[in-house]
Amino acid sequence: MNKRLQVATDSLIALAQRFWQWWSQELLGLVPERWRDRLRRRGNLLFIVLQEGQCSLDFGSFGQHERLVSGALGTEGELPPALLQVLLERLGMAAKVVLLLPPQQVLCKVLSLPAATESGMSNVLRFEMDRHTPFSGEQVYFGFRILERDRRHQRLQVELLVVLREYLDELLHRFDSLGVHPVLVTLDEGGARGGGQSINLLPGDRQRSRGSRLRGNRRLQVAAGLGLLALAVLPLLQQQQRAERLAAELDAPKAAAERATAVRAELEQLEAGRRYLSEQQAHAGEVLGMLKELTTLLPDTTWLSRFELSGERVRLEGESAEASALIGLLEQSKTLQNVSYASPITSNPRTQKDRFSLLAERRPAQEAP
Repeated sequence: MNKRLQVATDSLIALAQRFWQWWSQELLGLVPERWRDRLRRRGNLLFIVLQEGQCSLDFGSFGQHERLVSGALGTEGELPPALLQVLLERLGMAAKVVLLLPPQQVLCKVLSLPAATESGMSNVLRFEMDRHTPFSGEQVYFGFRILERDRRHQRLQVELLVVLREYLDELLHRFDSLGVHPVLVTLDEGGARGGGQSINLLPGDRQRSRGSRLRGNRRLQVAAGLGLLALAVLPLLQQQQRAERLAAELDAPKAAAERATAVRAELEQLEAGRRYLSEQQAHAGEVLGMLKELTTLLPDTTWLSRFELSGERVRLEGESAEASALIGLLEQSKTLQNVSYASPITSNPRTQKDRFSLLAERRPAQEAP
């Protein structure tokens, strides 16, 4: 079971990878060609490696690179034609150019300095350059990195690289004429290239200029990334907007149907109320007719204290001087039938009349005489 699940998972992953490759290529095709070139060059470095009288070109990254070509420099330090051709061809494929200087041209020294100098290290080294090297601060370009911090003794171990201004300025001017602008100038350490830890000997004004261009490139890359994201998200947003529009279009008839249902329910309620009132009105007419008939049939010496109508049964209670004759009188009724005493007749000493309680049934309308 686990093996089948693993196979299914691997298949889904492979399918997702193929889909992403296809989808990313489709999105990349919508990006301007200039942006596509910059995205493809991202991460590729072109190394110009200078040795004593020799020059080599490497292509790749700090961790992994390949040697493209090597050749001897000219008498004036010019690049050989074959190497120059490869340099210009690969220049357009690289995101950055790194210039590696030979050890013979770079002074490397490790200094022990007070920890308090860390915040102003550049100024300290520039002012004390002639104490640590044979040169003054105006004669050289320099860079440094902190190797170790000894907190116990409040000391810093600082690696210092120094190169003569005259040598590096001539070298950079030569590459400028070729349209090659290194972003990093450092000491060639052989196979162990420091990458982000390398000390940059590039003059400060060039670093700032290059930094502004890099920031522009980063902005361009961010804009390209946002453009790709927009292209990916835009269809989803359009689908969402369409769904919301359709939902809004459906809500209108739905609301109208709900209003119609509410009006229909209100009409049914009003109709039920009207029928109830009509029934009560008709019932009230029958009761009034029954009371009118009883008033006519009963003698003046008889009065009712209770008249109860429950369904088809009628109960009459009261007092009369002629209680024994009441059934005979009520037999003449057009609305009552089957009249009988509910209880025996009793005498009321105070009024000198008989108390009576009668039961009767309502006569159906079609049987009325």
